Amino acid sequence: MKRIASVPAVWLGWVVARLVLIYLLKIDHSPRGDVAYYFAGLYGTDPTQMTEYPHAGTWPTVLLGWLTGEDITTFYIGFTVITLLVDAAFLALLLRHHPTQPRAFQAAWFWVFFGTAAGHTFVWRLDIFPAVAVAGAAALLATRPLFASALLGFATTMKLWPGVLAAGLVGRFNQSKTWQRLLAFFCTIFALCGVTIATSGVDRLLSPLNYQGVRGLQLESIPATFLLIQAHHHPGRWHLGYAPSKSFEISGPGVDTAMLWSTIAMTAMLVFAIGWALYRLFAGGWTTRTTMAFFTVMVLLLIATNKVFSPQYIVWLGPLLAVVIRQRLPRGFASLKVLQGLIAVCTIVAAGLGTLVYPFNYDYIWQYVGEKMFPVYVLAARNILILVMVLIGLIWLGLEVAFSKRLARAEGEQPDSPSALPADTAAPAHAQPVAQDLGGLKPTRTTP
Repeated sequence: MKRIASVPAVWLGWVVARLVLIYLLKIDHSPRGDVAYYFAGLYGTDPTQMTEYPHAGTWPTVLLGWLTGEDITTFYIGFTVITLLVDAAFLALLLRHHPTQPRAFQAAWFWVFFGTAAGHTFVWRLDIFPAVAVAGAAALLATRPLFASALLGFATTMKLWPGVLAAGLVGRFNQSKTWQRLLAFFCTIFALCGVTIATSGVDRLLSPLNYQGVRGLQLESIPATFLLIQAHHHPGRWHLGYAPSKSFEISGPGVDTAMLWSTIAMTAMLVFAIGWALYRLFAGGWTTRTTMAFFTVMVLLLIATNKVFSPQYIVWLGPLLAVVIRQRLPRGFASLKVLQGLIAVCTIVAAGLGTLVYPFNYDYIWQYVGEKMFPVYVLAARNILILVMVLIGLIWLGLEVAFSKRLARAEGEQPDSPSALPADTAAPAHAQPVAQDLGGLKPTRTTP
């Protein structure tokens, strides 16, 4: 164990793992059509390209374009390099101060394996940028909560989905830091929205929201799983293909019902988030540990209930979970380690299954319907695994809440009272995560 629990061993593992990833890119480079789409959004003649992405979410491509110019080959290479640099920088932050962080190596090895398992979408999609921003926000909650809240606001302007996590910033109503966190979050969003309006207009600000209205049921989503299997057992009854929403969708009998159930599930997820915020607002008990658990559960619920589940969505979970794993575990709660370990393993497996489906077997999902069932069953297994992870995550969140209450009782204070240990005023040693550290191709999926 000591041999792999060392900085040189982790970096050697990272190099080997990323060489494997580069080999996977070479075997099937069709997903680079997404990068070509980003290039066209910068230098093409169609003004609607990339307007489905939030304006701030496209800034990495703008910065890259300044460096690479109008040569698409250079842009391909540059995009791969910049995502790998973000990957390496995040790993370095996970390893920082490892002598005083006993679980740093576990988090680092998780990240090493996760990046390769996530495959092409890890380096050829924009999702790694908001995902790392969310992880940074989680890591900074303990020591720099205002900066963490601002970082979460920035992530929200990049990809929208992190906005739901803001419910986790809510503490007791009579705690000033509750309102400071929320103010930092919303002020960051308003400021960045102002930048978008000033540089690109109101229409550009609203275009990602308008885009959501034209999206149908993506064939990889969890609500579409049963229909997809039926479509392959009965070819011709359902239509599977590339839709105007720039994603692969399914249409036919039962699709409207599946979308209705997805809407109901998404609504329930939002009610859960609001309920959590109200619970914290009146009952108090805000801690960094429970907030990070809440963040993780919400990401899983967003994926599970959505009518869209592109392979890159699993990237949302990886950086955040690495920060969670790096936390010190409290004594007497070994079950927390087990549950976190289960989610980590399931995340890597789910990412690997997603890569096996896309890009390596994706044609057998949507084009050659009924000819090969193995990729369909792999996709179904991935989706079932996500649901299992949701259940594990909810159990973990419940245990974290129980732990925070037990800690408050041990201190003889009510949660969120001015001097209570788990509240806004202080964070115990075991609640300190990385806080001090993270200061001309065939149709391709371009859906954000």
